[in-house]
Order: sequence, then C-alpha cells, then structure tokens
Amino acid sequence: MRCCHRHSSEPALPQSRAFSLPGATEHYAAERPLRAEHVRIQLELDFEQGRVTGVCTTRVSAVRLSSTLTFDAVDLDVSRVLVDERPVRFTNSGSHVRVELPAPLPPGQAAQVAIHYTARPRRGLYFWGPEAAYPDRPRQAWTQNQDTDARHWFPCLDTPAQKATSELIATFPDGLTALSNGVLVSDTVQDQRRTQHYRMEQPHAPYLVTLAVGDFEELTDTAGTVPLRYLFPRGRREDALRCVRRTPEMVRVFQEATGEPYPWSGYAQVFLTEFIFGGMENTTATSLTDSVLHDARAHADYNAEPLISHELAHQWFGDLLTCRDWPHGWLNEGFATWFEVLWKERADGQDEADHHRQADLEAYLGEVKERYARPIVSRRFHAPLDVFDRHLYEKGGLVLHELRRRLGDELFFRGLRHYVSRHRHGSVETVDLSRAFEQATGHNLDAFFDQYVFAPGHPELKVEVRHEAEEGRLRLKVRQTQRTDAGTPLFRLPLDVVVTVEGRDTRHRLDVTDAEHFFHLPCPTAPSQVRVDPRRDVLGTLEVDKAVGLWLEELRAAPESRARTEAAHALGRDGGHRAVETLGTALADARLFWGTRAACAKALGRIRTPEARARLLASLRAEHPRVRRAVVAALGEFRRDAEVIALLRSLLQSGDTSYFVEAEAARSYGKLRAADALTVLETTSTRPSFQDAIAVGAMDGLAESQDPAAFPLVEARTAYGQPAFLRRAATQAVARLAEVAGRQREAVDLLTELLRDPMFRVQMGVFEAARTLGDRRIIPALEGTPLSDARARRAARETVRALREGEPQARELASLREEVDALKEATRAMREKLEGLSLTKPPPTPAPKPTRGKQAAARKKAGKPPASKRRR
Repeated sequence: MRCCHRHSSEPALPQSRAFSLPGATEHYAAERPLRAEHVRIQLELDFEQGRVTGVCTTRVSAVRLSSTLTFDAVDLDVSRVLVDERPVRFTNSGSHVRVELPAPLPPGQAAQVAIHYTARPRRGLYFWGPEAAYPDRPRQAWTQNQDTDARHWFPCLDTPAQKATSELIATFPDGLTALSNGVLVSDTVQDQRRTQHYRMEQPHAPYLVTLAVGDFEELTDTAGTVPLRYLFPRGRREDALRCVRRTPEMVRVFQEATGEPYPWSGYAQVFLTEFIFGGMENTTATSLTDSVLHDARAHADYNAEPLISHELAHQWFGDLLTCRDWPHGWLNEGFATWFEVLWKERADGQDEADHHRQADLEAYLGEVKERYARPIVSRRFHAPLDVFDRHLYEKGGLVLHELRRRLGDELFFRGLRHYVSRHRHGSVETVDLSRAFEQATGHNLDAFFDQYVFAPGHPELKVEVRHEAEEGRLRLKVRQTQRTDAGTPLFRLPLDVVVTVEGRDTRHRLDVTDAEHFFHLPCPTAPSQVRVDPRRDVLGTLEVDKAVGLWLEELRAAPESRARTEAAHALGRDGGHRAVETLGTALADARLFWGTRAACAKALGRIRTPEARARLLASLRAEHPRVRRAVVAALGEFRRDAEVIALLRSLLQSGDTSYFVEAEAARSYGKLRAADALTVLETTSTRPSFQDAIAVGAMDGLAESQDPAAFPLVEARTAYGQPAFLRRAATQAVARLAEVAGRQREAVDLLTELLRDPMFRVQMGVFEAARTLGDRRIIPALEGTPLSDARARRAARETVRALREGEPQARELASLREEVDALKEATRAMREKLEGLSLTKPPPTPAPKPTRGKQAAARKKAGKPPASKRRR
C-alpha cells in the first residue's frame, strides 16, 4: 500500500510528541485455534443501494480441540450459518460472528463453514457512481482491505497470518467487468447480470482479497512468461501506458534482486476512481488511484513509477512474505519503499536514486520533528493503521539501505535472496529477517536491528573538519548530539569521508561508536575537497562545519551529485559573493543533475541579494522543467520586486510547457504580494491541469497573499462538486486567511462541515487546516464527529491534543516569518555593503622597506635572533 504523493496524507505538528495516544492498547498477533485453508465468496452487488448479498464459505482445520469458531464480521446482517451443510447456532455481536460447531473439532480435522449475509459496507467495499455534483464520475465498486477492513464485506479470520486459497464469484450489471485475485475461470451473462468467477490457487492473507468492478478498457502485455493486464477508464489508453509501460522491466529487475521468479499466475493493475490510497497490492491484482493517470505535458516532470514499482514489489514483500502482525508491517512497506529506490537506481541512474532516497529521509525526519519518534516495531496503538506512517514506510526503506551500505552489495543481496527463499508463502517478523541475513552473511545483526528498528530516533551527527597544516593531517571531530533520555541510543555506524588532494580521491571509513570522536587523517597538502558521507547515505541528520572554500570546490567539481547538492545548501547559508557566483554558475550548467541545479536556485532565493536575483532571472527559461520550477519558487522570495512581479505575471499569462512551473509561479505570485495578485490568481485557478496542479498553486498563492479579499474566493472552491485536490488546497487556504480576514468563526463552521465530507482527501485536509487555524472552538466537532477511517480518527486525536496544548497559531507563525524576512533583508543589505567596500577599497600603501641596518636593529629591539640564525 502506498500514498500516491510524497506529502503525507496526515497533517503535521510543530514539535515532536509521543506516538501512543490516550486509550491506546498493546496489539499482538491473534491466536489461531483454527486455520483457514480456503475461502469462497459469492457476492451479488446492488449498485443502487450500495448493498451486497453474499455467502462466504471457509474451510477451516483445527489446531487444537475447538467447539466454537469466531469470525471477524462488522455490520454484516447474518441470516444463517451452515457447517458441513448443516444449520448451526450462532451469535452476531455486530463485530464478530460466533459459530457453534455441531461437535468439537479435533486437531487436524477440517470443516466447511458457510455464512449467509447481507451488508451495506461503510468500509472495505465502496460503491461510486455519477451524481449531480460529479456527473462524469464512473460507476465502480472496489475493495480496500488493509489493514483490517476485509471484515466489513465478508466474514473472515482477519489477520495477516491466516493465509488461505480463495475464490470470488461476483454478480453485477452487464456492461461492467470485474477483476479479482488469480485467474478468471468463468464469465457468464444472464438477465442483464454478469457473473465472473476468479480462483486464487496459492494461499494469501484475507486483507489481500480484492474485487474491482467497473467499465474498463484493457491492455495486455507480458514480462517473460508472466501475463500482464492493465485496466483503466475508457479513453485513457495513452495516459495509462505512461504509468505502466515499464512494468515488464520492473518485474525482471525485482526477480533478479530477490532471486525469486514472479510468484503468482499473473499480474494486473487497475486504475480506480476516488481510491482512498495511492495503491493497494492485492495478490496478483493491484488497485491504483486514477488520479495518477497523466497526459504528455505532465509526463515531462512527473511519473507514477514510484507508485507502480512500490506496489509491484509488494507481490514479493507483503504478499509472498507477509508480516505476521501489523507491528512488523515495515517488512511489507519498508521493503516496497526500498524497491522504489532500487528501481530508480537500475532504470534512471544513481543520481535519481539518491535524490529519491533523500526525499524519503526528509519525509521521515519531518515526521520526527513535527509529530513523534517511535520504534519502527511499535505495539501500542488504537488501530493498526496508526503505524502506517513515515517510520513504517520511509524509515523502513532507509534501514534496508543502511544495511546494504554496511554489508556491501554482494552480501546484502545474498542475504535478501536467502530471506525470500526461506520464508516464501510464510509469515515473518523482524527476527526472521535478522536471522536470514545472519545465516547468509555470517554477520550478527542483533545490535543493528535493536538500534534502528526496536528503538526510536536516529543518529544526529555534527562533524567539524579542519586541516592542520603544521601536523600534515586532517582533523575531524564527530559528535552524536541526539538526546538519549527517551530511548534513542548512541549509535554504532560507519561514516565515509572522501578527501581530494591534487585531483586524487582517498576514501576513509570512520567507525563512530561514542558520543564524541577525534579522527586524524594523514594529509600533508591542503585538500580541495572533504566530502563527508558524499552520497548522503547515513540514516540520520548530518551537519558539517568546514571552510567555505571546500564547499565551493565541491559544488564545482564533486563527482557525486548528492555532494554537490549538499554544497549548494551550505552555500545558501553562507550567502557571500563567491557563494552567489558559484551557485549561479552551477544553476546555469545544463550538464549538472537537475536536483543539484534546483538546490542552487533554492539557495539563491535564500540569499536574496540583487546578484542572486540576477542569477535566478537568467535561468528563468532553463530547459529542465524541474529546474524552472525551482527558479520560479525561489523568485517568490523577492517580495514586492517590480521586475520579478512583471516576469511572473507574464509567465502566468502566457503559460509554460509544464503544469508544475505554472503552479509554482502562482504560489510565488502570491508571496510577492503584487497589487493585482487576486485578479491574476483567480483567473489562473480556472485553468485545467493534471491533478488541478495549477489551480492548487493558485489557492496556495491566494493564501500567501494574505489579502482579506481572497477569503471568499478560496472558500467558494471548497464546495462539493469542485475537484478533490482543489478542494483540499482551498481548505488549507481558508485556514491561512481566516485571521487576516476576521472570519475565524466562518472557518470553524466550514471545517466542521467538511469533517463529514464523503471525499477522503478533503476530510483529511480538515485536520491540517484546523491546526493552522488554531481555534479551539473546533474541538467538539473533532471529538464528536463519527469517523470511519482509522487514519482520520488518529489525525483527529492528534489535532485535539495539539490544540489543547496550545500549538502556535498561524498568525503567530506568520508574524515570526515577517520578522525573519525583515532581518534577512537587513543582513543581506549589510553584507552587500561590506562586500562592496572590500571590492572597491584601494589597497593600502606599502610602508617603506627598511634598510638592512634598520632591520637588524628592529630584530635586536624585539629580542629576535639575526635572520641568518632563524630556523626555516
């Protein structure tokens, strides 16, 4: 499972808090007195009523003597239960169905339990179709079971460890088609009703059972001998191919990496409307949000391959090897996230892979800073979805990268293949991964997993680099500065340093084990570069203190793009004349990796001097759209600059080949506080684009303008009937403008109403908006509104806690930003004056050279020996 965008679906908090919320309990794997062996679901779908009528027959075998069997079943109206075709007594609590077996079932014996039921599911199975506000919405029904939502539409033993083979027989209106797990064994039509029967002959967990019904076009392909199917909305053939066209190559790469041929009968991908995740890796049949379908214009600087590769990787990690229970869910999600980076590396090169991994690191570190730090394996929560966060996904993937860099590729992939081979079709915990790697490599990894998986936090490194010329050495002071009073350990880790002297690189690996170290490396000649962790591999934070000249040379000449990018960030903090010159030169160099050039643009925007502005303007038409986007974003820092305003207005009026450049221009135009910002941005917000990116940028720009007159404009775009991405952005803008517009009460009322919105993305946006607004009057609504999604319930609890603890309100943050901006302006102006003086000041007139006699007298007066006796 994967959210479809790099930003979290949950809002951010301004400081780290505890992960466990009041009322959370410890969660352990369910007991298994009986095992599910086969599940057969027969289902009639009523689209008009959003209703299902079904019979679920489960063959179970006893592990121990059992006289009852309890199924997970939420809001299912059960009419009768048969065991081996004989009616039996049962009770239905609304969350569980308890079946009384006609006779105790001894160990090893099997029974068939058939449960007849009807339901109008609130979770698990979703019905969609056209309505007045969204007349073009397609008619679809689809399932999404992770973590424990399968029980909302069929009775099951709903735990990841209960793997069974399955069948699904679905009946629905003719003209639609269905997709489920495994292979299609029959397809019939009778009385304008179509019935399709799918069979899955290999065992899988109940949360991986799927059904998707809709009016789809279909394309087929192969990956070697593996049949591939792509199902998508009619008329979106080319858009779908842009997303999935490299699937065959992904299959090949993942087979080679795991040593395991694709493990199922085939692989299908279906694009679904209003899907509540980015994707879900149902066995053999992945569900994807149709919001990632994109046209050729968007493809220039967007692709869906992180999502596509993530869900494909789950066919091995999650489906073939399944976490035994959800606290160990990182064995599903961490691996799938790591495989996103592996795919980038193999398909697009090391620079793209490092950049993608850096985004993962920033996402994880952001969660630690803004929400909480927790052990990856955490058992105390309200619902399993609570742990589906940046720790489970991004930190999980980064742990695997950290393990790879320590072992090296040969041992890492040997261990990975042994882990897959040993546990295929099984259930796994973290210890299984550790032991498999130990068996394959000979390395005991207990300490590694204790530090990175079972403890919270990460190393926070500060490195000071100094060349000591007299001693002919390089001194590196390395400190771990993380707090250790809440369970975060002192880490043992290798730290790579590359020293460049006279054009030659020497690599050193430093072993960091204590809170503070001094390392001395032989270096008779002053180095031109000292690249600490040059590809930014370390799972943690890294702050390097070294001479500006080293940063300058690294931006000019470092072979690793990540090292150049880090140099750009550092030079943005320096802000001197040489920094601006070097950043500008790198920004204009089309040979450099686009991520480094974008970092240069951001750094110049941070420096915000006239020279920095000139460098940015010179790159406004850079050929790479992501570089242009970064330049346009950086120009937003030059508030009320008439020339910048005119140029961005022209860009918004004439357009750009990239949707995202136009969107960024809209954000920056609001930041510039131009007099005509409302008029320009309101016009821009009507422009169609992929994921309504341009309109979303306009909403952000209106919020940045801090113009009270913008409030009704953004409020209108929150209305039901507007696109989901636009509605969410408008909701945030309402919260950001409420204070300046004096409309806080209206904002509270609007957010309260949107808490019940049927669009999940909009509903989730309310929590972030509530924190921005900072108005405690919304607390009763947050506590009293029934929320069916566990992610929404978690977000509501965190928001209430933040509001009660007095989280800083938006107006205070805005005021601080204004003060910081003013200080930056003053600092930059003073720096310019000083640099101008140093450049224009005439050199001092040299003093008259003393005669030999006067030199000798001066030395005698100072108590120094004659020149002929001084040591050279």
